[in-house]
Amino acid sequence: MNKRRSDRDERSIEEDDMTLPGFIGIGTHKAGTTWLHQMLAQNPSIWLPPIKEIHFFDRLNPTPTQKRERIRHFEKAANRLERSDRQRGSAGDNTEKAAFLRRLAGDNILSDEWYKSIFAHPDAVGKVSGEITPSYVDHCTNALPKIKEMLPTTKFVLSVREPLSRSLSQIRMAIGREGKTPETNEEWEFFVKRLTDRIRGDYKTSIPLWQSYFGPDRLLILPFGKVKHDPAGLLRDVEDFIGAERFDYHAMTEQVHKTKDVEIPQWVKDETEKMVKPQKDYLIEAFGQDFYEATR
Repeated sequence: MNKRRSDRDERSIEEDDMTLPGFIGIGTHKAGTTWLHQMLAQNPSIWLPPIKEIHFFDRLNPTPTQKRERIRHFEKAANRLERSDRQRGSAGDNTEKAAFLRRLAGDNILSDEWYKSIFAHPDAVGKVSGEITPSYVDHCTNALPKIKEMLPTTKFVLSVREPLSRSLSQIRMAIGREGKTPETNEEWEFFVKRLTDRIRGDYKTSIPLWQSYFGPDRLLILPFGKVKHDPAGLLRDVEDFIGAERFDYHAMTEQVHKTKDVEIPQWVKDETEKMVKPQKDYLIEAFGQDFYEATR
């Protein structure tokens, strides 16, 4: 009886693995995750949903507002895909992808079953499936028990960017979204304060927590600098880690989502540098000076 129960349990795990991601890119923000998504989407042995940033594990027990927000996110992505087809004057893969996203924008959005349904897509069969949501590393620390239970074999990929340059890029991105460059110290202070109000890149807190749940066989930590200086090598590292086939990617050196070129006052840089110094010290202590230099 115990043997039959064990066999059923093993089959159940195998079936669940088929409808769960083989890997997840967990972050961090402004550390090449959009580039990584675009590169891995080219690999025929990898399947990614036709949308970046699922935001499931950072939306556990979602409020009605969060559900509506996710529905809009998926509908907007579907609209972009359909608009792309119209601009090209053809109906290709984007039509099917848009329909898939619209099906996901239903009443059961952000449920466990909904998340599994994403990776049950027919095109994911026989491939290494995954998703990339950069907020996970900072905003899923309370969800780690759930992640470990729900994803017994999934692997996780983290790109680490030098804290000061990452934070300044975050400021520039926020300014770009506002559509207006700050003119006064008070306006600049608003964006500096947002760094503490909207936590991103808190390596000192988040990395040890993720490591306590997942060892090096399931958590790959990469320096962001390889995106610029050795993109092919970084992609090989990811392929080997997640068990995907090697692939010759195109446009590896093209920058995606270029941040608005905003001149940041020196006092803002100095204040930001003081703010992120604990992150710099942690990275050097935990991974060494060479790794830290490679995060630039």
